Amino acid sequence: MVSRRIAFLLVLVIGMLGGCTPSPDTSGPLPEGRGLVDESATQLRELRSVRFQVSLSGTVPGLSIREVDGVATRQGGEYGFASGDADVQEHTDRVQYRFLLSGDRLRLTDKDGNTSERPVPAEFSPARLLDPERGLYQLLEKASGLTTEGREELDGVSSYRVTGELSRSVVSALVPGIDADVDVKFWVAEGKNRDLLRLWIQIPPRQKNEGSVMLEVALSEHNAPVRESSDAS
Repeated sequence: MVSRRIAFLLVLVIGMLGGCTPSPDTSGPLPEGRGLVDESATQLRELRSVRFQVSLSGTVPGLSIREVDGVATRQGGEYGFASGDADVQEHTDRVQYRFLLSGDRLRLTDKDGNTSERPVPAEFSPARLLDPERGLYQLLEKASGLTTEGREELDGVSSYRVTGELSRSVVSALVPGIDADVDVKFWVAEGKNRDLLRLWIQIPPRQKNEGSVMLEVALSEHNAPVRESSDAS
């Protein structure tokens, strides 16, 4: 059975991409980090729909997601709408699901066509996570120590990479299981819109013999139309 926190990350409608990024271009004058992130936060308040990818490089207590890929919108009802694919670690098994969040239900369908449903956890719904005042917006708004590291190309889009920090209280409101302050990086589009293109969080090890865990969320197709379907198979 998929746990509530697995359901949360399926609802997260936001995604993580593992791996390293090339060194940024640090030449020329760079915009100040706080200003870039504030501009991106302002743009995020206008975000109604998005394609997202999420990946986790290790384990976080209560979170069994490996990768999630889908689309989401805060429109389409009280909780919003989301659909896509999820790769989940359940005990010793790795399971792939199609997921559909529509109305007040989250439907999961495995590769054999077996389907289960559960109520949408309202506090982690697309409508809240893409809310103009809450959700992802809070990560940009509450980040501290922001410094612009350089420019990078992300899928053909020029962006600024900004590094900073998030307090445990802020990040744990969105990602249960994080019990420490974290380092964070934001990739903000260089263009006029200042769209948030990627979010990277380094979660400190819980024990001395463990490594850090990388959580990465990639966002694209900002405010593109999302086709809502009643079929998750």
